[in-house]
This record gives sequence, structure tokens and C-alpha cells, in this order.
Amino acid sequence: MISRKLILAGAAILALSGVAQAQNTVTTTQVGVVNSSTTTQSGGFFNSANLGQLGVVNSGSATQTSGGLNLSNIGQIGVHNSASVGQAGFANGSAINQLSFFGSNSAAIGQAGVFNSSTANQTHIP
Repeated sequence: MISRKLILAGAAILALSGVAQAQNTVTTTQVGVVNSSTTTQSGGFFNSANLGQLGVVNSGSATQTSGGLNLSNIGQIGVHNSASVGQAGFANGSAINQLSFFGSNSAAIGQAGVFNSSTANQTHIP
């Protein structure tokens, strides 16, 4: 009975240590007139997608499928900004921050799972 518990405990430790190491990070910075970026991260835990755009027309998206404890951050400054985040899993977090001058902002966040959180901040300067 004790050996069975030790084997199960060892298997759990190995499984969790593999999860903790499954980390992917994408950081994209774009400065220009027309900027576009798409990031897709599939599986795993502790994935991070960071996108910063400064331009006239900015478009950015981040998709993180399965797993959990993933983070997506999109920041845009421009005339016309468009951003979207899609996340599936548990305990994911996302943030979209947009500042437009004489233009428009558009943000969409979709999350499937439990304990997910998101924020969207939009500022328009006429």
C-alpha cells in the first residue's frame, strides 16, 4: 500500500514538473503605418503573448488554446485600432489597451473555461 502511494506521488510530481516547464513567450513590437500581427499558442501552461503596436492602422490578435494560466496583453496607439483575444482553459488572463487619435477602437475578448479574467480599456482623443 505504501509503495503504491509513493508511485502515485512520484507520477504526480513528474506530471506537475512537466506542466511548469511548458512555457512559451511571444513578444511583438510594431511601429509603422499599417501594422498587423497574429499569435497562436496551442497547449501547455504559462504561455504569454505580448503585442505592442504604434501606427496609423493597427490590427492584432492572440489565440491561446487549451491548458491554462496563460496571459495575453495587447497595447495599441494609432488612428484605427482593432484587437482580439481568444483563450480556452482555466485561470487565463487578458488585457487590451487602446488609444486612438481621431479614429476608432475595436476590441473583442472571448474566454472559455473557469477562473478567467479580462480587461479592455479604450481611449479616444477627438
